[in-house]
Amino acid sequence: MIVPMVATPLSPAQFISALLTAVRELTGHRPPPTWTHVDKLQHKLATGNRDAIDAAIRVAVGRGWLRSDGDPPSSVTITVEGIKLLEQNSQRPA
Repeated sequence: MIVPMVATPLSPAQFISALLTAVRELTGHRPPPTWTHVDKLQHKLATGNRDAIDAAIRVAVGRGWLRSDGDPPSSVTITVEGIKLLEQNSQRPA
């Protein structure tokens, strides 16, 4: 019996971390405010679930990790606080 491989779903915290990382990569690690389109972000995250992306953006904006433009958001930029969070997470032991 052959069972197709299915990607393990990310937890909400993992999804937001992936979202912040993707924004950072799409903006070329340039300092804020460097904006990117949410469509590019969705493509980078390889998901068709725009509702999940919009919800994660709202959480990240509420926490001060992202800024967004539009409702629903059409573009986003990572904040200094968002960069600090990514740096803290990358320094944690595995």
